[in-house]
Amino acid sequence: MSRMSTQYSIEKVIAQVGDLPAIPAVVSGVIEMTEDPTVPMARVSEMIQRDPALTVKILRVSNSPYYGMRQYVGTLKLALVILGAREVRNIVVGIAVFDTLRNEHTDVLFEDDFWNHSLTVAGLSKKLASSLELMMQGEDFIAGLLHDIGKMVLCRFLGDRYAAIYRAAVNKGEALFLLENQDLGYNHCDAAAALISKWNLPRVLCDALYCHHAAPDRPVRDAKDPRLAAIVRIADRAVCYDFEGKGDSPYSACSDVEAWSALEAVCGPIPSGKRSEILREFACELKDMPKLVF
Repeated sequence: MSRMSTQYSIEKVIAQVGDLPAIPAVVSGVIEMTEDPTVPMARVSEMIQRDPALTVKILRVSNSPYYGMRQYVGTLKLALVILGAREVRNIVVGIAVFDTLRNEHTDVLFEDDFWNHSLTVAGLSKKLASSLELMMQGEDFIAGLLHDIGKMVLCRFLGDRYAAIYRAAVNKGEALFLLENQDLGYNHCDAAAALISKWNLPRVLCDALYCHHAAPDRPVRDAKDPRLAAIVRIADRAVCYDFEGKGDSPYSACSDVEAWSALEAVCGPIPSGKRSEILREFACELKDMPKLVF
């Protein structure tokens, strides 16, 4: 992806919302520590356990049906052994973003199923990546979980102004990111990229969030990992579709040629005729799962 176009979007966000929050110290420490593939798991565990609430949330996410673990993880040390430091680090990042951004202004989102939507996109992204044998280490789940965090950024810093845009989109049934562009000159994808860049998180995550709505200035093929960007966009579109409806007429999650083309070179690509069936299967599995509450 052209860093120039992304940087321009980020600058527009910062010009309006001001300085974005700093990365929490424990998250920064975990990220720095896990850059070393030889780091002892005991050191990573010790760092994370400095924040007991974070430890509890890591286990809650790891054991949630959305994450799809086959074995119950009762301790942080076991989570690190089974998942590995990189995957646990990704969960830490996902939790930290929500914890850092949430305040009274973001309640308008959580009153409208924002958390459950984010979880479902995360779960479907993980299922889709697994079915395609992409061998990701939690990036699929966390990118799906965080795909809409730009909305939290805008709620937190623009308050009532953004709440009015958000409610207008809901009431009119219009695409939120289009209304954001009209009113603000940028959208929640840009705001998400601004935060991820501020925290110096991996570009693959930044690009996946930046590209999760189709637009001419952010093609999936230019993302650092086009496959990750593609599955997050497909998952986001798929969970908004009524899979209980009859018929297999084309809909955006199956007909996004740009996104699916990024997934054609994988080991087991999904034929176009099977996309609806597979996405319906994944979405139905996630639909009745117990909600994960923080």
